[in-house]
Amino acid sequence: MDNTNKTPPPFASNLPTPTSFSVTVAKEDFKFNLAHFVAYPGFRERLHGHNYTLSITLLSPNPLLQSDGYVVDFGVVKKSVRAVCKSLNERVIIPTNSDVIKIYSTTENEAPHTRLECEDKTVFLFPTADCFMAPIVHSTVEEIALYMYGRIVEGIGDDYLKERNVREMVLKISEAPGQAAEMHLAVMPGFDRKAWEESGYNGRLKGGEGIMEWTRGCCERCGK
Repeated sequence: MDNTNKTPPPFASNLPTPTSFSVTVAKEDFKFNLAHFVAYPGFRERLHGHNYTLSITLLSPNPLLQSDGYVVDFGVVKKSVRAVCKSLNERVIIPTNSDVIKIYSTTENEAPHTRLECEDKTVFLFPTADCFMAPIVHSTVEEIALYMYGRIVEGIGDDYLKERNVREMVLKISEAPGQAAEMHLAVMPGFDRKAWEESGYNGRLKGGEGIMEWTRGCCERCGK
C-alpha cells in the first residue's frame, strides 16, 4: 500500500512532548586556582586567591534530538573546559584593560617579570611565567566568566554548536562555597573570540569601556 500522501497521525493530546533540551556538565576537575585583587577608582582589594569551580549548561530549543540521540557529545565539551581551566590554574590574573593599574614588563635577576603600579601607589612584581594576562577590566568572577565563555566556545567550535542547534550557554563559576556568578549568553554562528574581547564583551563598545558600562568590581562581596 502506498502511504506517501498520508498525513502522519497527530500527537495524542494527553501525552507530553519535549519542547527543548539542555545538558549540564560539572566535573570534579572543572576547577582552577587563581590569585587576584579587584581594583577600581578609589578602591583596591588586598591580594588573595580563590579555588574556582565551574559548570556549563548548553541549551537547544529543538524538541527533537540529533540522529545520534545527543544534544552534544559530552567529551567535546569536557576537552574544551579542561583546557581553559588548565591555562588559568595556579596563576596571578592580570586585568590588562584595567583603568587603575599600570602594567609593565621588566627583567629581574635575568628573568622576565610583570610590574603592576596601582592607583594607591602600591607596587607588585610577579614572575611573568606565573601571570595570566586576561583582557578584562576587573578580575571579578563575572568578568572571568565572560573571558572563559569566549575560550570555551572557541574550543568547542561554533560550527559544531550550530550543527547541534545549541543556542545558549549558561556558565556558572564559584569562587567559594555559596558564592558564584552565573552567566547566560547566546551562542552566535560565526563567533569571533578576538572581536568579542575587543568589544568589551558586549558586542558594541571597544575594549574595557564595554565592560565598565555594565559590570562592577566585587569589593565587599568578595569576603576576602
